[in-house]
Amino acid sequence: MGAFGYFATYTLGNLNAAQLFAAAEKQPKVAAALEKCDYAPLLGWLRVNVHACGGTLMPQGIITQAKGKPTDAKWHLRDR
Repeated sequence: MGAFGYFATYTLGNLNAAQLFAAAEKQPKVAAALEKCDYAPLLGWLRVNVHACGGTLMPQGIITQAKGKPTDAKWHLRDR
């Protein structure tokens, strides 16, 4: 177990998570709630924009639909 193939999977997951988070925090309700450590609006956004698409779209389709662009490392590398 632990073959090289796992590294690429984790990397893509991190890149996609950063990009999805950037899209979610652009929503005013999500951003305001995150400032108070309230994650319910983020979960709601994920359910609508990611989880609901899981059975019908491939991962890149979900990212493109939620963010408008395919996976891009710049969202993972951006300054906070």
